[in-house]
Amino acid sequence: MNVKSIGATLLISGTMLGAGMLALPLISAGLGIYNTILLLTVLWGVMTYTGLMLLEVCLNYPEGTGLEAIAYDLFGKPGKWVINISLLLLLYALSCAYIAGASSIYKSDFTDYFHISLSSHTIAIIFTAIIATIVFISTKAVDIANRVLFTSNIVIFFILVITIIPYLHGHFLVNNHDSAKYAFAAIPVFITAFGFHGSVPSMVKYIGRDKPKTLRNIFVAGGLIPLIVYIIWEISMLGSLPRFGNHSFQYVAQHGSSVGVMLQQMQIFIQNNNIIYLIGAFSSIAMFTSYLCVSLGLFDSLASTFKRGNNTTDRLMTAVLCYLPPLVFTLVYPNGFVPALGAAAIFLTILAILFPVLALRKLRGKQHQIEYNVATNNIALFVVGFIGLQVIINQILTLNNAVPIFN
Repeated sequence: MNVKSIGATLLISGTMLGAGMLALPLISAGLGIYNTILLLTVLWGVMTYTGLMLLEVCLNYPEGTGLEAIAYDLFGKPGKWVINISLLLLLYALSCAYIAGASSIYKSDFTDYFHISLSSHTIAIIFTAIIATIVFISTKAVDIANRVLFTSNIVIFFILVITIIPYLHGHFLVNNHDSAKYAFAAIPVFITAFGFHGSVPSMVKYIGRDKPKTLRNIFVAGGLIPLIVYIIWEISMLGSLPRFGNHSFQYVAQHGSSVGVMLQQMQIFIQNNNIIYLIGAFSSIAMFTSYLCVSLGLFDSLASTFKRGNNTTDRLMTAVLCYLPPLVFTLVYPNGFVPALGAAAIFLTILAILFPVLALRKLRGKQHQIEYNVATNNIALFVVGFIGLQVIINQILTLNNAVPIFN
């Protein structure tokens, strides 16, 4: 790989790595580490496979053609609207998750480090206002803030992993006999950890449609890096806190699956304030950068959908549409971090699993110029499509407490 390809690979990895990984130990505590690693690996394979399907689809259109235009060409106006609405709802759901998660983390930070007691509602409003201000100023302001913070967080993560190893407890990682039943509730949240499909058209434009094998390698490697990071993160977190007990993941689950509560519980077993500070810093920065990037995408999508310009008045109206609905949701439902990520999985599944399967099948039924062929057939398309439908069903059942949920 050349420098440009390496940069593109890191961009794909950066799209996946973010605040969503904070939810992984919360949702996988019931699974145990072995089931967690297996499930993460399988879902990485599924999402990478559908990403390569989408690559084939995109390579049969001019560079710069977005998913909306492809959906319109293949499925007409209904397809275009399904993609548009799914994208907006996905970004709204992620926004709700990140504001809720930030409220929990920063409330804990202010209490533990500054001895300042602020309500979750106050923190949610301040956090949203800061993010909104940066996005309102310009995309360049977002880029500068994200570059500095994301780079810092990579360094913090590696220091954290090295430092926490002596404090891990092997017996905390052992699976219980009933662990596998919690996979149904975990799958939707795990899916959100591997969503990069919205970046496929941009990568085709950036690398060039005449380099399909390079693009394939970028998407495979770009997803493999987060998989490795997630596994290391899961081992570090699940090995730091027991599954059951007065101070455990069970306690965290019974108190709203809050990231802040999880960090407080870990302080009991990790008698090293430096590690707690590192975990807190990593979590805080990840939440900030993730919402910064997601809200920029939502801001631009809303501006495009409602035909808003770049003047102050139009940007202010777009900002109200972008930030007010998720903020209100969080104020009403402050423990919505994990549920909102699960809801996001429904819309991500439509965009990242069902759409690539249906688009590829429709495209191969037409006469088209083959630039790159992903290895597949009708049976494989059916299986992957069935997995996508199962993810949506799982999440609907989870929201209605119809599948086993660890608490």
